[in-house]
Amino acid sequence: MIINNVTLPDIDVADALEMERFEKANDNVSDKMKQLDTNGKRRSELIRAQCSAIFEFFDDVFGDGTAKKVFGESVNLTTCINAYEGVIVAVNKLDKAVGEQYKSKLGNRQQRRNKHKNHYNNRPKIVK
Repeated sequence: MIINNVTLPDIDVADALEMERFEKANDNVSDKMKQLDTNGKRRSELIRAQCSAIFEFFDDVFGDGTAKKVFGESVNLTTCINAYEGVIVAVNKLDKAVGEQYKSKLGNRQQRRNKHKNHYNNRPKIVK
């Protein structure tokens, strides 16, 4: 996937360990956004806190130093949110593609089973 003109590896949505890492990092962003205390804070402090949560997400998911590669020295809330959203959208697309792949494979297997099952059920019954 490409985020802010930086190529990042796709997240293997079929790998439990990678998905756990992604889900945990995603939950951390959500928790930090909910816990953000806006009372008495300057706008710049709020922007920095929100961006820091997203920087941490990138480092947790893709490895230390990724946030620096993706954002450089910028602490721009719009850029951070767009990048974060880009990862979420990419993961959802990957998840859908893998789901369709498995569905078609498992669906074909189920269809073959049903075909054979119906074949055996349609045999004439012996009447005594």
